[in-house]
Amino acid sequence: MITICSHCKKLSYQSEINPQILQSLPPGTIRKTPIGYFAGLMLIGLLAAAIVIAGISGAKKKEKYLKDPKVGDVYELSYAKDGKTIRTLYRIANLTTDSVTFDINDYEADSRKGLRKLREQHSNSYSEKQKVSRAELEDMKNRIASIERL
Repeated sequence: MITICSHCKKLSYQSEINPQILQSLPPGTIRKTPIGYFAGLMLIGLLAAAIVIAGISGAKKKEKYLKDPKVGDVYELSYAKDGKTIRTLYRIANLTTDSVTFDINDYEADSRKGLRKLREQHSNSYSEKQKVSRAELEDMKNRIASIERL
């Protein structure tokens, strides 16, 4: 609690005020900090919680889709090239019991924003194919940012 003297305008914390003076104050003059003062902190906390929940649900969805891939799933994949992180899209074209065949997007992006543009402008630009085993697909999971199921 903080008090301000109405005469000299001195700011004092409760621990600095003589307990006898505190008891002599009329009831209702000591007020608690309004809860509205903490609204910003509460909003920041809610935002942080929403981000954590979204991250956890995205990771669970990714794991679920990796265990049960479907034709048409689009993987956002990243890899290092010339010291930069490059992102592109892989779309599942065919599945067998032991392998997955991807169509690889013809375009690459160097940022998440660029990948979003790539998805919007070149969503059907797939010409190269790559076949990987199910074990290799499991090894690729660290490079997979997300999986979109259509």
